[in-house]
Amino acid sequence: MPHSDKIWHAAQVTRIVSSPRKLLETFGETSVHYYVLSDLLDTVNQVRIRQGLILAERPRILAPGYLVHQLVENFGEEARQYAEWLAENVDGLRVLQYGLRFRKEEYGEEVVGGALEEVAKQVATDAESKQDAVCGVVIGVDDLWEVSLLRFASHVVRESLPGNVRDLSNRGLLTASSGNVPNAVRIEIESDFRAAVGSRDRVEALGRKLREYGLFNQYEDRLYGLLKTV
Repeated sequence: MPHSDKIWHAAQVTRIVSSPRKLLETFGETSVHYYVLSDLLDTVNQVRIRQGLILAERPRILAPGYLVHQLVENFGEEARQYAEWLAENVDGLRVLQYGLRFRKEEYGEEVVGGALEEVAKQVATDAESKQDAVCGVVIGVDDLWEVSLLRFASHVVRESLPGNVRDLSNRGLLTASSGNVPNAVRIEIESDFRAAVGSRDRVEALGRKLREYGLFNQYEDRLYGLLKTV
C-alpha cells in the first residue's frame, strides 16, 4: 500500500482541466464520464488516458443522529456528548450522502504520444463538446490515478451541493419535524415500514437503520408490533 505522504502528494498535484458543465441531479442518478490523464512514469511524451463512468446516486438526507453514530463511535465520551448536543440543538444540521460507485464495465484506457498538456487540452475540447454529458478531464499521477479520480469526484460533489440543497429545501425536505429530524428522513422511514410488512429480513434491516439514525426509541413500539406479524 502506498505511503500516506505519497497519496497526499498525488491528491495535491491533481489538476482538474475541465469541470462538468452539468452537475449532479438532485432527484435521480447521474452518470459522470471522467478522463484521467497521466505521463507514463518511465517514458517521455507518452500519455495514458483512462476513461470511464462513475454513477452518482440520488443524494440522501441523513438524520443528525446518523452523523453521531458514524463519526464518533471511536471517539471518547466527551466528543460523543458534544456531537449529540449538536444533533439536538443546531437547527439545520443535515448531512447529504452521495453514493458514488465505479462502473467497471465502462472503463477503458489507451496510451497516446504527445506532451501531457497538449493532449489534455485536446481531450478537454472533445469533452466540452458533449454538452448533454456530465464529464470532466483530470491530470493525475499514473500509479495513483484513482486518488486523482477521487479528488475529481469530491470536486463534483462540492460544486453540486448548493444546487441540491436548494432543490431539496424548495420541496420542504430539509425542514425539520419533531426531534430535529428532516422531513425527507421521516418520509424514507415511512416507506421502509410499508415495504417491511410481511418480511422479517426487512423489519430487522429497518431496526438497524433506526439505530444508526438514532431514532430507534421513537419507532420502537411500532417496529416490535410489525415484527410480531412476520
